[in-house]
Amino acid sequence: MKRYVIGLDYGTDSARGLLVDAATGKEAASAVAAYRRWGRGEYCDAEQAQFRQHPLDYIEALDAILCELRRQAPEAFAEVAAIAVDTTSSTPCLVDCQMRPLSLAEEFADDPDAMFVLWKDHTAEREAAEINRLCRQGDLCYSMFSGNHYSSEGYWAKVAHVVRRNPRLSDRAYAAIEQCDFIAALLAGADSMGKMRLGHCAAASKAMWSERWGGYPPREFFERLEPRTVALAEHLPHDNYTSDQLFGTISAEVADRYGLSEEVRVAVGMIDAHAGAVGAGIRPGRMALNLGTSACHMAVMEPEKLGDRIIADVFGQVDGSIIPSLVGFETGMSAFGDLYAWLRRLLMFPVDNILCKSRTVDAATREALRRECEQEMLAELGRQAEAIVLRDDSPFATDWVNGRRTPAPDERLWSSVMGLTLSTGAADIYLALVEAAAFATKAIIDHLAANGVEIDELVAIGGISRKSPLTMQMLADVLGRRVDVSASTQACAMGSVIMAAVAGGFYSSVEQAQQALCPPVERSYQPQQERHALLMRRYEKYRAAAIFTEKLVNQEPYSK
Repeated sequence: MKRYVIGLDYGTDSARGLLVDAATGKEAASAVAAYRRWGRGEYCDAEQAQFRQHPLDYIEALDAILCELRRQAPEAFAEVAAIAVDTTSSTPCLVDCQMRPLSLAEEFADDPDAMFVLWKDHTAEREAAEINRLCRQGDLCYSMFSGNHYSSEGYWAKVAHVVRRNPRLSDRAYAAIEQCDFIAALLAGADSMGKMRLGHCAAASKAMWSERWGGYPPREFFERLEPRTVALAEHLPHDNYTSDQLFGTISAEVADRYGLSEEVRVAVGMIDAHAGAVGAGIRPGRMALNLGTSACHMAVMEPEKLGDRIIADVFGQVDGSIIPSLVGFETGMSAFGDLYAWLRRLLMFPVDNILCKSRTVDAATREALRRECEQEMLAELGRQAEAIVLRDDSPFATDWVNGRRTPAPDERLWSSVMGLTLSTGAADIYLALVEAAAFATKAIIDHLAANGVEIDELVAIGGISRKSPLTMQMLADVLGRRVDVSASTQACAMGSVIMAAVAGGFYSSVEQAQQALCPPVERSYQPQQERHALLMRRYEKYRAAAIFTEKLVNQEPYSK
């Protein structure tokens, strides 16, 4: 039996791949491919919260990763038995009846509405508000499993927005599919909805699918929301599948192109944050903190302990998501790494607008200086912030540069920095943002605990968990408990490896595969109790700032 599996992880800025021995967990090869168009900022407008990605970025990344894995370990690559993929979500795209994104047609090649609407795109705030009104007015609240609140980051808000704004596309669209379903279909050569096996994680967490009401909301719901969505909803299959199950086998075309067996199994697609939690070894009582561009804090619970309770103000509560045998909870923050990226972009203003236009040095030197400033900015801010002695009256911040996801979701909230004086420096503001992100994490964990979801252990994954000791120590100090860091450099891809190993027949359950394949803890951060007391006083300011901000936002007329 072939003994290797591939885990593919499609993140916000790039895709990654791992080639792993399914028996030992030993890594044979790894690869990363950046999205070229996304990297150039194409099809995006941050001012309008519009973030779109072209499917060619995904297709080219898949090709680059598979070629690189084959180059690094040709013998192991030839022994691949299964592939699984995780992606951002909700990241849907309108497709034709052959499951082909409309942006791959020449007439829509540069139309952002024909592309994948990235998870953090908030252009559908009005449609989300309409969905929430419809849910409140009906006898059945179809958003009950997303905290009684449907976000503009959700599937149906985005789909309704693009077909409403762009009737040309709605006339050509057969359905809308998630990114994770698209990549799985690409690997398996699925060219019709009848050949698709949509992922349960995305459908139930982001698209209001539930067995309780027999699938997606009924036809009349979509008629009231946006008539153009009715046919799109009706074309979706009733059933969906957990990510340990088979989507199909690899297509002859893909097998031939990369030298793989046509018997290679392709697992059902998964959400990246869910895969990261699996790769981090999530289990009941152990929360996974996925610290990337956003933050997704994942927990699981035995269904018999939860009973019929539905927890308000979480981003997703789904039977069988994350780990098929458990109830999965998705919470988090719409901006985590993006919070620090915003500050870096702000501080790069003199570099981009003065240094890069200067004739004092040559063009090559200007570009080298710019690159050095951008690469070293956050590391230097971190070093200086570590030396700051935090006080009760130090500047503090709120974290909602892209709205608040959990608890009490509200996409309209904006971030703030308070307590500024003439002595405030850039490192003080950076430290305030780091603290705000930790405060947001505390609010989430406290909310789950108050609703009976016990959290005994915390394990962090993602680039920030490995690169920023300042952030990790702040988390431990604010939470007043130990925070572990997984040894995996690519926990999401490792989660997909685990799903591929189960779908490939190597293990009988996700839990069994986790025991064999999950990397150990690499480092632990212990809380400094004397600092915890100070931070709890400052946390009260954070909570007061939340109330203040909410009142101001609610006074604003809704205009978007």
